[in-house]
Amino acid sequence: MCSAHFYEEKTYMFTNTSNLPMSVAAWLAHDDYDHSSDPYNVSATTLLKPIKSIVLGSRLVNHSLTDIADLIPSRMGTAVHTAIENAWLSSNLKEHLLSLRYSAKLVENIVINPTADQLTEDSVPIYMELRGSKKVGKYTVSGKFDFVSGGVLEDFKTTGTYSYVNQSNAKKYIQQGSIYKWLHSDIITEDYMYIQYIFTDWSAAKARSDKNYPPMRIVPYRYVLDSVQVTEAFVRERINLIDMYENSPESDMPDCTPADLWERDPVFKYYKNPNSRARSTKNFTTYYEANDRLVQDGSVGIVVEVKGEIKFCSYCPALDICQQAKGYIEQGRLII
Repeated sequence: MCSAHFYEEKTYMFTNTSNLPMSVAAWLAHDDYDHSSDPYNVSATTLLKPIKSIVLGSRLVNHSLTDIADLIPSRMGTAVHTAIENAWLSSNLKEHLLSLRYSAKLVENIVINPTADQLTEDSVPIYMELRGSKKVGKYTVSGKFDFVSGGVLEDFKTTGTYSYVNQSNAKKYIQQGSIYKWLHSDIITEDYMYIQYIFTDWSAAKARSDKNYPPMRIVPYRYVLDSVQVTEAFVRERINLIDMYENSPESDMPDCTPADLWERDPVFKYYKNPNSRARSTKNFTTYYEANDRLVQDGSVGIVVEVKGEIKFCSYCPALDICQQAKGYIEQGRLII
């Protein structure tokens, strides 16, 4: 029952090469996201991807197969979003908030996703999972935010602690939040947002020993949003690039940058004996540190730079037809 296979009907788009049990395979294959059938609909999250990934990926949208094991991170994130939304829609919401010592007046005045005519002077509106859209030329840019309270956007990110400690996704989070405000300026009225980091690999021991490590499993982090004017200019620039390269060969497209590729930092390996490279004497994060060690040892060794590993391509829908990715595979920098 759990053998690897392709689904048999034309609507099937999954493989199960890891032989995951049917109980979890069904969950991973399930998708109730509100996808658009409009070929010129571009979501806020898609808009932030590299241009090459967007354009080449769109050419494979009806031809690619996804192994369900690759969907585990996104399905876990979706599960957290769904659980939060269900909690706010629960008939026990008021009881739970009162038990957390929120005031009775506040709790009684909470309204979920109200229309304008449902609001009163005392209303405490909470907005969740609402999609908005705007036309930009022949394209429709759309986005669905997670949560808004008091005009402040909150986005829930189920992620590892690395992205928090290094703030590796800060720019993307700000741009995504800014697009949501551009789309929902009547609901998102403040010029800042919170990312609610929900960590999948949090360690209490590390939290006690490292001041830069997140102190709790869930941590809110405040980001200042771009202005609506800056955001609109950014959106239009991205749409223009997508339109420009829509029918172009890959060779004409701009290469994905190191930042696009989530490229890890290079490693500089110092070998005291240049004729024996089975194992480096010491690894350094900068060439200067490695070269200093070489000089200290009488300049008889050698320093070899190992380019950083490429991470993004493994998640890119265009992986199978992208020549840039093929080059990284040949170099050993992209491991599939």
